[in-house]
Amino acid sequence: MKFLKFTLYIFLPIFLFNSCRDYVEVEPVGNNRILKYTSDYRGLANNYTEISASGGIYLLADADVEFPTSYESKVSNIWGNSYSWKERIYDPSQADSDWNSLYKAIYYSNVIINGVMSSQNGTEAQKKEIYAEAFVHRAFAYLQLVNTYGPQFDPTSANSEKAVPLLLKPELFSSLERSTVGQVYDQIISDLKDALANNIQDNPEFNVLPSKRAVYALLARTYLYMGSYQLSLDNAKKTLAMQNTLNDLKTFASGYSYPVLIENPEVIFSKTLLPSYNGAPLSTELLNSFESNDLRYNYYTIPGTNFFPSYAGRGFGIAAYSYTNGVNVGVSVPEMYLISAECYARLGQTQLAIDNLNILRAKRYKTGTTYQLSASTKAEALNLALSERQKELIGRGFRWFDQRRLNLDPAFQKTYTRVFKTVTYTLEPNSRGYVFPINQNYIDLNPELGK
Repeated sequence: MKFLKFTLYIFLPIFLFNSCRDYVEVEPVGNNRILKYTSDYRGLANNYTEISASGGIYLLADADVEFPTSYESKVSNIWGNSYSWKERIYDPSQADSDWNSLYKAIYYSNVIINGVMSSQNGTEAQKKEIYAEAFVHRAFAYLQLVNTYGPQFDPTSANSEKAVPLLLKPELFSSLERSTVGQVYDQIISDLKDALANNIQDNPEFNVLPSKRAVYALLARTYLYMGSYQLSLDNAKKTLAMQNTLNDLKTFASGYSYPVLIENPEVIFSKTLLPSYNGAPLSTELLNSFESNDLRYNYYTIPGTNFFPSYAGRGFGIAAYSYTNGVNVGVSVPEMYLISAECYARLGQTQLAIDNLNILRAKRYKTGTTYQLSASTKAEALNLALSERQKELIGRGFRWFDQRRLNLDPAFQKTYTRVFKTVTYTLEPNSRGYVFPINQNYIDLNPELGK
């Protein structure tokens, strides 16, 4: 049993509440703290700031981002290293905020799963509600982790390559031996099914709380990344049967009319990029892909002069319109229509694929302009679905996960090159550049991470 050195460093602050006694009452027991009442666990589960942060370093590496030459000298070494697909992202003095925030959410979830059902002064229904939610948070965090620090899931392989540690108990002493890609995905699916088995609530008060439709949506995303298109489609359809509202951009006076995240009817389950990744410059190719009548250009992007450091060009705009938004990487109604469209196309149901794209596009184009797409072949419908996905899910880093999975198909494999500070960097299909390195600091403290 190895000492979880980095866990102490990351998670000990969780227990150092100064003015939160009304929300989380703790009693010291040895090295740990034990939450006592069901209301304590609800307070922990509602700690949105801590449990919603979902990394985002991959955003800087994806093909949606393009640094202007004058911008290159203004960014941190972390941004520069990620943008150029370096083998080492962090200096010895730096921590990996993505890793830390996601494992912190996992630790919170494990504390809840381990203790809420035996907590005091709560009904069985209250306990099970919190218990079920924790499985969803943990599943989401592991889906982010395995797709950042692990190789791409390949439906034709055993997926036996090492990915990230599976920590399923709230222990401060544990091995950090990495589990395989297959094992992590098995755990994600198991957690989501456990949430359903424990009657996860249908209609939480806020979209920051997990729900049954959030579980179906996360299963749809997970199966898409696994290449299990029928299962992905089945779960996307279940999600849309429960929530299918789309914002009609034609009804907004400007981007500042866009609803804040917690009130956004499109958001099924809110999770946010770390704020440090806000404002990355968007690529010229992506910006040029928007048609003149597509309202998303003005609603989803904003001039680079709105960010610091500023730049010529445009960045993702939603978070700039309201500080209460954040950049949502949780599951949403638009994503479910896009997943449905892609899966229908892959399964040879061309018209249904196009129908789903047109449902979305009807809410994205200027009044009286043509938005309808058509396709006569499976391949054409799939290309349209993937193109629409890039525009709708702009600025969130989804492009990185799509690049990874599309690399498995020779029809979509692509070699990317970019110049950073006069040096040309190349990202080959399925190269190690698609797997973010675990911080060397953590490997030095816990050598099993490097094995």
